[in-house]
Amino acid sequence: MFSSGHDTVMAENGRVGDQLIAYQRARAAGGVGHIVLQVSGVHQTAEYTDSELMATSDDVIPGYRKIAEAIHEYDCHVFAQLFHGGREVMTTPDGLLGVAWAPSAVPNERFHVMPRALPITLIAEIVHGFGLTAARMATAGIDGVEIVASHGYLPSQFINPRTNIREDIYGGSFENRMRFTGEVIEAVRATTPDGFVVGLRISLGEKDQDGLTPDESMAACQHLAPLVDYLSV
Repeated sequence: MFSSGHDTVMAENGRVGDQLIAYQRARAAGGVGHIVLQVSGVHQTAEYTDSELMATSDDVIPGYRKIAEAIHEYDCHVFAQLFHGGREVMTTPDGLLGVAWAPSAVPNERFHVMPRALPITLIAEIVHGFGLTAARMATAGIDGVEIVASHGYLPSQFINPRTNIREDIYGGSFENRMRFTGEVIEAVRATTPDGFVVGLRISLGEKDQDGLTPDESMAACQHLAPLVDYLSV
């Protein structure tokens, strides 16, 4: 039995706090053998709600260490989800939309957002951010990470030919559209120790007019499966 990743609105100023620790400890105490924490932002541009965990600096490590220790008390494993929403950005506390970055400036009907196209330099920063965040999780005693490529979030946006209309090395061909997610996985592998589990969360079909189709998702899974320890579909 396991508890899959889900939002809890229990982040305290973007950090792990006592309420979230108690929430996850209760699940471990109740007999869950594996817990996937809610998403953790990997870059300052990854904040899509004011209740999101942000893991963009080393000073968050103690909080993740506390939650890992609380869960491990019950012989339960814990993974963290690494997240960037791309063009999926909700309102800020003052009611304004944050700046959304995506592979291309293709409007998002879900949140009524018009994103900006990511420059190459910012793509490199975000890829690096995935690696740094994974390293923080390993340092904190988290057992593994799950890269969130599901639900139309940033990796999915790069894979999707309707949301990625770039004409550089990150767009066009299938191989180019897979490049971003592949680089993210490589960055995570490079910054974490042997035995640290690296998984990928992906939707089989996003059920959105611009979302990945089941066939597109299957092709992505077949391409990426050799790079990760597991796929969560």
